[in-house]
Amino acid sequence: MKGLLANLTKAAAVLTMSGTLQAGARDAQWQRVEQAVHQGLPRTAITELEPIIQGALADRAWAEATKAITRKIVLEGELQGNRPEERISRLQAELAQAPRQIVPVLETILAEWYWQYYQQNRWRFLQRTRTTGPPGKDFTTWDLPRIFAEIERHFTLALAQPALLQAIPIGAYDALLVKGTQPDRYRPTLYDFLAHEALTFYQAGEQAGTKPEDAFEVSATSDILGPVAAFLAWQPTTTETNAPAYKAIQLYQQLLRFHQPDTDPGAFLAADLDRLVYAKNIAGGDERNRRFEAAMEGFAREHGDDEVASYALYELALVCREEGDVLKAHDRALRGRNAHPQSPGGKLCANLAAELEAKEAMVTTERVWNQPAPDLQVRYRNVTEVYFRLVAWDWNQFLAPQVRTPPGALSDGQRRALLARPPVRAWAEALPPTRDFKTHTATFPAPTGLKPGFYYLLASYNPAFSEADNQLSLTSVWVSDLALVLRLRDSMVEGLVLDARSGEPLAEANVQTWERSPQGLLTPGPERTTDTNGCFSFKAPGQGYVLRARWGDQALATGERYAWPQTEAPQPAAQTVFFTDRALYRPGQAIQYKGICLRADPAKDDYHVLANQRLTVVFSDVNGKEIARAPQQANDYGSFAGTFLAPRDRLLGRMRLQVIEGPPGATWLAVEEYKRPKFQVTLQAPAGASKLGRQVTIKGQALAYTGAAVDGGAVTYQVTREVRMPWWWGWYGGRAAFPGRSGPSQQLAHGRATTRADGSFEIDFVAHPDPTVPEKDDPTFVFRVHADVTDSAGETRSSDRQVRLGYTALEVRLEAAEWQTEDQPVTVDLSATSLDDEPQRAEGTLQAYSL
Repeated sequence: MKGLLANLTKAAAVLTMSGTLQAGARDAQWQRVEQAVHQGLPRTAITELEPIIQGALADRAWAEATKAITRKIVLEGELQGNRPEERISRLQAELAQAPRQIVPVLETILAEWYWQYYQQNRWRFLQRTRTTGPPGKDFTTWDLPRIFAEIERHFTLALAQPALLQAIPIGAYDALLVKGTQPDRYRPTLYDFLAHEALTFYQAGEQAGTKPEDAFEVSATSDILGPVAAFLAWQPTTTETNAPAYKAIQLYQQLLRFHQPDTDPGAFLAADLDRLVYAKNIAGGDERNRRFEAAMEGFAREHGDDEVASYALYELALVCREEGDVLKAHDRALRGRNAHPQSPGGKLCANLAAELEAKEAMVTTERVWNQPAPDLQVRYRNVTEVYFRLVAWDWNQFLAPQVRTPPGALSDGQRRALLARPPVRAWAEALPPTRDFKTHTATFPAPTGLKPGFYYLLASYNPAFSEADNQLSLTSVWVSDLALVLRLRDSMVEGLVLDARSGEPLAEANVQTWERSPQGLLTPGPERTTDTNGCFSFKAPGQGYVLRARWGDQALATGERYAWPQTEAPQPAAQTVFFTDRALYRPGQAIQYKGICLRADPAKDDYHVLANQRLTVVFSDVNGKEIARAPQQANDYGSFAGTFLAPRDRLLGRMRLQVIEGPPGATWLAVEEYKRPKFQVTLQAPAGASKLGRQVTIKGQALAYTGAAVDGGAVTYQVTREVRMPWWWGWYGGRAAFPGRSGPSQQLAHGRATTRADGSFEIDFVAHPDPTVPEKDDPTFVFRVHADVTDSAGETRSSDRQVRLGYTALEVRLEAAEWQTEDQPVTVDLSATSLDDEPQRAEGTLQAYSL
C-alpha cells in the first residue's frame, strides 16, 4: 500500500517524493528546485517550481502537478514563519482554481493538514468548551467539534467523485505517493487510498471527544461482525447519521461493493478484513470477542488460498495473546506463516511467532548482600537453564575524570571488559520448562562466603555469555555489612551509617561525597566522620551527588542522587486524556466517560496513541475519597470507555476521574442538584427468581412527587455486567487479581423505551455469563441496570438497580473469633446470602472440642 509522505506538515520533508517523474524533460528543473532548497533559497525554489506546475498541468501529469503545487505552498509558508495557518490558507485558495482531476487529492491533503494542526495543539482544543454560536473563520479559535467537522467535510469532498477516482490506478500517482511495504492489489485505485485516509480519521480515538449523548453505538450482535453479504445488506438505524462510526460503516460498504465484481479478490478481501478488525474495536456487548474470532476463523478457512488469509490468522493470534491464551496465539501465527510465508500477512505471523518463541532470562536481586543471603529472582521464558557469573569490579573507575555517566552505568568498552574478566563465582541453575510461551519466575539463593566489595552479577541463557543471539542481564551488587539511610531536610543531606546485621549505629565511619559538576564530571565533595549515633550531614549540592561509606574492611556506595529537581527539556511521556458526556451531573445519573491513551514527544513533534494499554480508572469525591474504580484496556485505537454512577450519599461538588495504574491522566466533573426535581424514577427487583442465560425483566416507573404519572417520557437504558470473584479466589484461583474484586465492566444491552400512561416501563435483557470465567471458580455476575427518563419539559431523572446472579443461588459463610480456648464453647456466626436478596443471618453454637 501507499501513503502520503510522513507528516505532511513537516516543511522541507513535505511531498519531497521518491520515484520517477512522469515528465522526464522536467527532471533537470526538479534538480534545480532541490538544489535551491538545500542551499536555503526558498524564493529561488518557488520560482523554479512555476514552470514545472504549468508544464505538468498542460501535460495532464496530475500527480506531478499536485506535488509541485503543494511543494510551492510549503515553501511559501516557510517564508511566512512556517505557521500551519499559512499553509492551510494557501491550499484553500489553490483549491478554488485547481483542475477537478487533482481536487480530491488536494482535499485529502488539506484534511490531513487540519488533522495534524489539531494533533500539535491537542491540549488547546481539549481545554476549550463548545461555543454557543457558530465559530468564526479563524480555525485557530475553533473548539473540538468544529475542527473535526471541518476535517470530515474535506474528506467527504475528496470522495465526492467516486467514479473518477475508481478509474485511476494507484500507480498513476507514484510520483506523489510513497511506495508502501504491501502490494497495490490490496488498494489498487486512488479511490481506495483516499477512502482509507478518511477511515483513519473516522477511527481515531479522539472522536470520543465529540460524542453527543445520543451517539450512534454498534452492538456486537449486529451484522457488523456478520458475513460480508449480511454486512452489505445491513442498514444501521440511527438518527445520528453524522457519527464517525456510521460514516466509517458506510465507507466500508462502498469499498466492498466497488470491489465485489473484481477478478482479483485481493482488494475485496483486504477491505473485508479491515472491516472486521474495525468492528472488533467499536462493537459493544458480550458477544464481541466470540463473534470476531468466529468471523476471522471463517475468513481464514474460506479464503485460505489467498495470501490475505494470513492477515486474518495474524489478527486472531493478537486476540488470543490479548486474552492470555499465548499457546493458541502461537498456533495461529504458525498457521499464517506456513500458509503464505512470503506474503505481508505471513511475515507478520512469522514475526509474531518469533516474538512468542523468543528466549528471555532476567535476574533481579537486592542491591546489598549480607547475611542472611538474599534471593536471586529470575524471570524467564522459553529457556530451561540460566547461567550466572559474579565478577568483581573496581568501583573507583566510576570516579575517573573522563567518566560522565552515573556510577554503576557501564560504557560499551567497560561492558566488553566485564564479559572478558574471569568471574569469582560461576554456576548454573535448572529452570522448570515453560511450554505456554509465558514468562515465569524462579527463585534461587545468592552465593555466600564472598569477600566484601563491589560486584556485577551477570545472567545469561547462553553458557558462553555472548552478546549475539542472547539476552544478557546484569546488575550491580555490594557485598557489605553496612547500611546507609539518607534524607533531605532544610537544604541538608542527613544520613546514618548502620550495621546491617544488628541495626546498631556505627561511630567513626568515614563518609566521602562527590558532586556532579556543571560539565558532567564527579568532583570530590565534603568528607565526614559519623558521630556516636552513626549520624553525618552536609549541605545539599545543586547537582547530583554520590556518597560512599567505609568502616573497617566494609564499604558501601550509593548510586547517583539528586538534591534538587533538574530543569530539563520536555521528555517523551505517556498520558491519558478523558472525555465525559457532559460536565454537570445530578446525583444518581450515569457518568459516561471515554479515554485515549497517548504518547507525546514534543521535541520530535511525535504524537501517537497507545494501543491495548491496560489501566485502572478511579472515581473520587470532593474530599478525594474513592467512590469506585474500574480496570480498563484500550483498543487498537488507544481508546476505552466506561460508566460510573454519580453518588447520592456524598457531598456535592467537583469530583474527579483519575488513572492510578497506567498512563497518567485526570479530569474534573461537577455533581450538583442544580434543579429541584419534579419527579423520580424507580427500578424494581425482578419479580421472580432469575437465572444465568435467561431473560431478566426489570420494571420501572416514573412518578411526579404529586403522585401523577410521567406519561410519554423518553427512556434510555443500558445494562452492564461485572465479574466478582469469591473471597478465596485470589488464594486458589491462580490468577493475578484481587480476591473479591470485580473485573472490567462489559455492556450487554442498551436501548430506548417510552413510559406508559401510568409511568411504567420495562427493560429486558439476557443475563449472559462471562464465557471466559470458568464455572469452577464460582464467580458472581453483577448486572447493573441504569435508566434515564426525560419528561416533556426536558427534565431528566435516573435510577439504577443491580441484579446479582451466579452458578449457585446462595453464599454461606461461617465466622468465629480468631482466638479460642478449650474451656469455652466455640460460637459461630452463620450467614447465608441469596445472590439477589438481602443477607439472612443465623447464629448457633457448636460443641467445644479439645485444641
